[in-house]
Amino acid sequence: MNMIALAAGGLLAAGGAYLAFVQKKKTEGMLTELKFMKATPLQELHGTWKSLCDEGMGDGFRDFIETNGAAVTDGELVAPYSGMPCAYYEATVLREYEKQETSTDKDGKVTTNRTRGSETVSSQKSSSPLYVSDGDVRVGIDLDGAALHLKDGADRFEPYESSKTYTFFGVRFSAPSGIRTLGFKYREKLIPLGHPLYVAGEARQSAGSLRIGRPSEKGKPFIVSVKSEEEVTAGVESKAKTQFYIGIALVVIGLAVALFVK
Repeated sequence: MNMIALAAGGLLAAGGAYLAFVQKKKTEGMLTELKFMKATPLQELHGTWKSLCDEGMGDGFRDFIETNGAAVTDGELVAPYSGMPCAYYEATVLREYEKQETSTDKDGKVTTNRTRGSETVSSQKSSSPLYVSDGDVRVGIDLDGAALHLKDGADRFEPYESSKTYTFFGVRFSAPSGIRTLGFKYREKLIPLGHPLYVAGEARQSAGSLRIGRPSEKGKPFIVSVKSEEEVTAGVESKAKTQFYIGIALVVIGLAVALFVK
């Protein structure tokens, strides 16, 4: 019996079982919670918090909620590559390159191949505060730990020019020696300014204001999405099914490796 195959197969099967049953159950729990929650209007949420503040109990306010509104920020914010007005963005620069690799086989024959690859050379997230707004009420969102669903922004490729100086987010780029730079791919993901926003998280007082952030109770979802509530729940449901099918496949593969690889 091949002990390495047995160990590898066992690990695959165990990982698959965890994914198919344990992780799937957690995802289904999140799905059930989202499906049966009733959205709280921002005006109502803010009113409840304000009433508690008037009674001196605002500090203790915590409530797991889902709500909807428009995405806004302070001042004017534009995505760096598309110039689109937005409330939040994530921008990335990828370097596309080509390098030469030499290998020698057992007979001493030398083979040279050219391979292509890519790497992230710079990235940035907007630092302006994000709010979900409805009328004259806007509530800040602490994005740390959130499952973010963003819209695609710019996605373009520009060939590299050796005579040109490249600076990304204030840092000058220097082409590494021995590797040919083909060009740069600029990508954005963003929340357009004023776009409908779905938020599920914990509403609480922070620094004297009402905010929504990661739930203090473990296992509760924290979602900030440009999708509708229906699209979000459909995505979670699809994720649970995918976890089950992939998990079962890993169990089958693991058992096959453990039993039949000699």
